[in-house]
Amino acid sequence: MTDPVAVAAATLAGRLPAGEIGVLAAACAVSSDGLLRLKMRSPSGAVRGACDELSALIAAGHQATKVSGALLGAQAAVANERDRQQVDAVWTGPSSSVRTSRLTSAVVVDLIAAARTEILLVSYATQTEPHVDDALRVTVAEQGVDVTLLLERSVDNPRYTGRAEPFPGLPALRLSWPASRRESSSASMHAKLLVIDRAIALVGSANVTGHALAHNLECGLLVTGGPVPRMLHDHVDSLRERGHLVRV
Repeated sequence: MTDPVAVAAATLAGRLPAGEIGVLAAACAVSSDGLLRLKMRSPSGAVRGACDELSALIAAGHQATKVSGALLGAQAAVANERDRQQVDAVWTGPSSSVRTSRLTSAVVVDLIAAARTEILLVSYATQTEPHVDDALRVTVAEQGVDVTLLLERSVDNPRYTGRAEPFPGLPALRLSWPASRRESSSASMHAKLLVIDRAIALVGSANVTGHALAHNLECGLLVTGGPVPRMLHDHVDSLRERGHLVRV
C-alpha cells in the first residue's frame, strides 16, 4: 500500500519552491500548531493548502517528525532530479550568428522514433505531415507505443479552419476539449507540445504543419530529464480525469 505521507511529500515537493518546502518541514517539526501558525501568516494560497493537507495527515495519526522528514527527503530528490535536467532551444527559420539546435521537424521525428512506451502530442493547427505521420506509424508498429493526440476541432472552435482528421487510421487515444467545457466561446485549444515517455518534452510555438515545422520562424524548448515532462503529461491526464478533456 502506498504511504500517504510519501505521496503527499512527493507531490508538494514537485509543486512548490524548495524554500517553501523547507518552511513547511520546519512547521511540521512542531506538529499541527506550527502548521496552523504558518497557515495564518502565509500570503500563499498554495502554502495554506499544503498546511491543511499536512495537518490532516498528522491528525490521522502520522507522526509530525515523519511528515517533516518526508518533505525534506522529497525536496532533496526533486532537487537532484532537476539538476539532471537539460534544456535546449529548437528553432525553425533562418540561421543566425548564434549556434542553435536542429530544425523543429528533425527534432520532432527523432523524438517520436526514440519513444518506447508512450507519446503525447498536443497541437492546435494540425496536418498529416508526412514525416511525422511515418514516424508515428513506425513507432506504434515496431515498439507498441501508446499515442495520445489532443487536437483542436472545428466543431469545438468555429474559428478553427481544419476539417480533415489528422493521421487517419493511426491507432491512438484521441482527445478533445469540448466547447461545453470552455469558459468562453472564444477560447482555443492552443497548446503545442510533444512528450515522450514522460521523460522528454518539446514545448514551443510550432503547430504540426509543414510550414510550422520547416519554414516558419518558430521556437521551442526541448526539456530532457527532470520533473517537467512528467508534470506536463500528468496535467493532461488530470484534465481528462476531471472531464475537461474527452475521448473523441
